[in-house]
Amino acid sequence: MSDSPIAGLLGGSGSHVVQIIIAIVVVVALISYFLLRAGGRGSGDVRAAAEAARQRNREEATSDATLMLARTSFGISLGGEGEHWDIAIDGTVVGSIATKETVEVAVSPGHHTFRLGAGRHRSAPRSFDAAQGEVVAFSCHGPRLWPQLLAALVKPDLWITLRRE
Repeated sequence: MSDSPIAGLLGGSGSHVVQIIIAIVVVVALISYFLLRAGGRGSGDVRAAAEAARQRNREEATSDATLMLARTSFGISLGGEGEHWDIAIDGTVVGSIATKETVEVAVSPGHHTFRLGAGRHRSAPRSFDAAQGEVVAFSCHGPRLWPQLLAALVKPDLWITLRRE
């Protein structure tokens, strides 16, 4: 009766089973670390691009506002990375965005609702208010980790994550 309870449950001799579990935990931790680290890199670029657009709007003295979308990507594709996502503002498709692309869309000042998507893969609707000459910036990405991917398979509007910058 020197076998461990874990070994008995998993059908191994004990030491090999524990080693395999430890190896799996280490691999999952490393993958999570690198995915989260890769995800944080793009936000500075979005902020810099939004500031450049704000400066252009000030110089041009435009009456329209601008919606800026930056689509980030991660080292491991969990699905949908090759898709172009349609940009729908107030129910009308006004363009699309590809992976690692930044898109600017002119909008009239006021309250707007937009959504991204392609087929079953879509985001939840997001609302924003834009003042004359203002740049409203969002970043977007597909599922980062497998739990989010599984949730998106059940509830499709979880596939695309939108975050205001």
